[in-house]
Amino acid sequence: MRPTLIRSISRLALVAGLAAASAVPVYAQAKKTGAVVGLVTELSGPASLFGEAGLQAAQLAADEVNAAGGVLGGKLELKVADDNTDPNTARQVWEKLVNEGVDAIIFRETSAARVAALPVAEKANIPALYANDYEGGDCRPILYVTGEIEPQKVPAYLKFLKDKAGGGKFFILATDYNWARITTEMVKKAAPGLGIDIVGEEFTPFSTTDYTPLITKIRDSGANVLFSGIVGGPDNVAFFKQARSSGLMQKVKVVGNIALDDTTLSAVGGAANGTYMAASYFMTNDNAGNTKFIEALKKKFGDDMKPQGYLSEPAYDTVHLYAEAVDKAGTTETSAVLKALSEVKFEGPKGAIQLTTDRHAAMPIYIAEADKKGAYKVVESLGVQQPPKQCDPEPPFGMKKQ
Repeated sequence: MRPTLIRSISRLALVAGLAAASAVPVYAQAKKTGAVVGLVTELSGPASLFGEAGLQAAQLAADEVNAAGGVLGGKLELKVADDNTDPNTARQVWEKLVNEGVDAIIFRETSAARVAALPVAEKANIPALYANDYEGGDCRPILYVTGEIEPQKVPAYLKFLKDKAGGGKFFILATDYNWARITTEMVKKAAPGLGIDIVGEEFTPFSTTDYTPLITKIRDSGANVLFSGIVGGPDNVAFFKQARSSGLMQKVKVVGNIALDDTTLSAVGGAANGTYMAASYFMTNDNAGNTKFIEALKKKFGDDMKPQGYLSEPAYDTVHLYAEAVDKAGTTETSAVLKALSEVKFEGPKGAIQLTTDRHAAMPIYIAEADKKGAYKVVESLGVQQPPKQCDPEPPFGMKKQ
């Protein structure tokens, strides 16, 4: 090949290369608008009662965010996935959402599903916002917990139940999985300092239908307080109906729940009449934020609206908190959003919720009593409860680059 031709081809290749190189920064610097969030909840399986309610809460929040201008000048989109109340399914749907390129995952799932699925977000280095009550202690660089944690309410709640019963003989009945067992250990640890004697404890598998042998044990234990951590609609319906018909509810002086949210209570109905529950949110909360929330849900979903409770309402708070954090950060980039989450605050149906660099949230805690119609009435406010420090040291904002 002649030298002049070689030089001409080289110059053309150089020009083409420079043009391509100059085009790359223009594309990379294009500002992203909007955000896509994976929403994982239980739309089937034992937890579907509050999973469906959580979906409605999140959808309403997304509508409100978009009506107010969205995020980063674009739309906030929810990609919904059902985990079937199953840890293995949870991990699979998280992997699918990550492969689809979501900017973050908001999830309201069991503790078992949380533990199974979070490594997916850690590997992808995307924010994971847990819109659920849980036992506490999970400290990961990509995780924020927007629901309450048991250490925020257990000690004060136990004292309330003991005072109501006029005695401290407690029997613990709970579903057999990590949240319930860890919470039970908290109760047992706090009990001696409160003058409480644990006279029995039993754990049952999900989807238990016959509680007769356990009801006999509780009756024979001499307990004046039953502390219940039964999880799931069908399980609670079965237990409370059997407990009521057997006379157990009249035998023990006080029944205190730690997992019977408004949604599940509505399914249980009057069988749970007179039982107590401690939580950050009740559907009957009498404040302007909750009135607005319930009215908006009724308008959007009509007769299909699901009752809200402390296990579903946090999905609403979390969508708003994420939107505020993205706008504050000016990007959906993980470390910036995680940092911004510790600096934003949202005034919603439960009152003010403020996240911390410790990855948990300060919020009001209430105690309510169930009535004959299957609804709660707040009987005492414990005020805003700060979460005890969970993470030492506080996690960095996002995973370290490999």
